[in-house]
Amino acid sequence: MPDIRFLTGAVRIAVTSLLQHKLRTLLSVLGVVCGVMAVLAILAIGEGARRETMARIGRMGVTNIFIRPAALTGAQAQHSRQRHSPGLCLSDLERLQHATPHVRALAASRDIPLDVTGFPSGMTPKITGATAAYARVLRLRVMEGRFLAPRDIERKNLVCVLGWLVARALGERGQVGKSLDIGGEAWRIVGILPHYTVDSAEIARVSVKDVNEMILLPLHATLPVPGRRLAGQADDLPLSEIIVEVDSMEHVATVAALLRRTMEVAHNGVDDYRFIVPLELLAQSRKIQRIFNLVLGTIGAISLVVGGIGIMNIMLAGVSERVGEIGLRRAVGASPAHIAVQFLIEAVLLTLGGGLLGIAGGIGCAALVASLAGWPVRITVLSILAPLAVALCVGLFFGLYPAVRASRMDPVQALERVP
Repeated sequence: MPDIRFLTGAVRIAVTSLLQHKLRTLLSVLGVVCGVMAVLAILAIGEGARRETMARIGRMGVTNIFIRPAALTGAQAQHSRQRHSPGLCLSDLERLQHATPHVRALAASRDIPLDVTGFPSGMTPKITGATAAYARVLRLRVMEGRFLAPRDIERKNLVCVLGWLVARALGERGQVGKSLDIGGEAWRIVGILPHYTVDSAEIARVSVKDVNEMILLPLHATLPVPGRRLAGQADDLPLSEIIVEVDSMEHVATVAALLRRTMEVAHNGVDDYRFIVPLELLAQSRKIQRIFNLVLGTIGAISLVVGGIGIMNIMLAGVSERVGEIGLRRAVGASPAHIAVQFLIEAVLLTLGGGLLGIAGGIGCAALVASLAGWPVRITVLSILAPLAVALCVGLFFGLYPAVRASRMDPVQALERVP
């Protein structure tokens, strides 16, 4: 109990001493406040970015590999023709099916420039031919009806699946069982997709397609059939995208390397295609995030160190001002350990107060960044406790020297300073 009474009294004395010099106390903890603010905001923004990146990559599928045509310059296109590379086409899909046993599923799509009638002004749906596995590899659900079936692909049925925005724009004419005029042909609506959230930044960064504005047709229905006006060749049918679903994350890198080699051989060394591997994008994002956190975390750590130095200076000044008090306390029986603990408590209170102010400021700063810049922010228990713990350690470290100096003071010489 004497120790508890001593600590209670020491805390009370420390609070009284700090409140006697409010301005000096406030100025001494500004460095700690800024450091804790910086660290908390960095952790919150970093965690938000990590979760957002995981969500975006997850929507693409971490076990998926995307192959898309590359934008070629005039010289590159001429080189492609000289090497007899047809570009990304249907034969690549058939070739990749047998490239490795680790491929779980393949899907392909093709953007088709066809006119669709009956839409309000400003609404231009994207017509896309797709295989039956397109919904599986992109994890698309169907809100009404069904998705494209293998029989639709094989028989080249004139059926279609509408994205959510397309169905809403058509109103009653966009219901399952209705017909839609596409390219002069009547296509029966067999399914409607639910609404999917895809922001413009995501579309720009990884070229994610907005399925809300798409009309999906059977891929092979775009092949030439007597009496139809849709054009194309069988094996050389150009594709806009091939999606390969790998059986596990552990095999993604190996399969990607194998598919790259397969495509390189098939296209005679011409790079008229490009690979997008979400798992590689995730690794790159994590690397960039680690660098970002390291740089800004270093800035926050420097702020904490500067704040700790300020606290040490204030504590040393306090020791010089309170020499008489130290002498009196030693004279009435206080031990050097009691004196050291007294000043350590003051240092901890300074950093604790600065840490709490920094946490409040960091939460406000993170919220401000989220509202102004539109960046995702996630404040976790770790992002609050970590900077506070570091601040307390800084307080103990920089408060130790003034505390030890005060405890080693000669009580006789200290008493000479008593007025």
